[in-house]
Amino acid sequence: MKYIRKRPRIDNLDRQQRKGSGRLSRSIYLLILGALVVSLANYLVGGMFILSADGIVLAQRYIVSAGYPATVDKVLVSEGDSVTQGTPLLELTSFDMVKEIAELSVRTSELAVRVGELQGKVATNTVLLPLAERSAHESNDAIVRLDRVSARGVVLANRRDEALTANYQAAERYAQLQAESRVTTNELHVVEESRQVASDAVHKMKTIYGDGKVTAAVTGIVGSKIPVPGQVVRLGDEMLQINGGKAYLFAYLPDGYLFPVSKGMKVQVSGGSERATGTVEKVLPIADALPAEFQNLLRPRDRSRLIRIALPEDHPFAVTQKVVIRGCMFGWCWVR
Repeated sequence: MKYIRKRPRIDNLDRQQRKGSGRLSRSIYLLILGALVVSLANYLVGGMFILSADGIVLAQRYIVSAGYPATVDKVLVSEGDSVTQGTPLLELTSFDMVKEIAELSVRTSELAVRVGELQGKVATNTVLLPLAERSAHESNDAIVRLDRVSARGVVLANRRDEALTANYQAAERYAQLQAESRVTTNELHVVEESRQVASDAVHKMKTIYGDGKVTAAVTGIVGSKIPVPGQVVRLGDEMLQINGGKAYLFAYLPDGYLFPVSKGMKVQVSGGSERATGTVEKVLPIADALPAEFQNLLRPRDRSRLIRIALPEDHPFAVTQKVVIRGCMFGWCWVR
């Protein structure tokens, strides 16, 4: 049987066109309604079954802080510069440090002079002590001999008194030299220790000051906070940051997630048009407040569970960039 195609009737053409356009409108309406329902369901309960977490890219951060009050003379790096260990970063001037180093250097010199004086006294006493000891012994022997002779009435009394006086003076001199030698030796030890302490202090202060030159202690990327020439910094003030080491990110899991997240799981990390594959390193046993830039005013979150995700070395993200983590649905992950 030959099929006869239905031809539009001229008298009913307007109704037929409206019927065709009505079908298209209903299809578009149903499509929009379905997309709205899916979006609303994903907004309300999607986080329970689909992994969609917010995260922030981080790296090991080294803080370059001021070790002394100073004024910034020169800034030798800019934001985003790559630096290696030992790269000059800043030049500072600190009158306080210069003054302290000068005063300690003067004190060290004074102690060195005092050490020399005491060493001279010790050397003198070392030479004089044997002579004084010999003189005291000989004087004692002379007194013994005079006592034997005076018993016979041969020696005059004044002669014996003179001998006793000389003996007393010799013994006194020997005792003084002994005492002075001990005191001088002890003082020499104390002064030498003080000089060593002062010398070490000068060396440490010069090392800390380093002529005002601040160098990088690690390899990495200079952060966005940079001081300006003429800026005054105090002890402990943060001057700049160096981001180095292996990059990673912290992701904030949804509050009511029901899917398993375990170590070694592969996830997709996206930020704008950039993509990378990350690996879950650890599911942390702590919760943290969601950063302000992630907060949703319509659905506030107090705290969320944290996971740490490792990024490959050639990842395209910037440090502290916001990213989104996806890749799993109902516990099944399609990222490999």
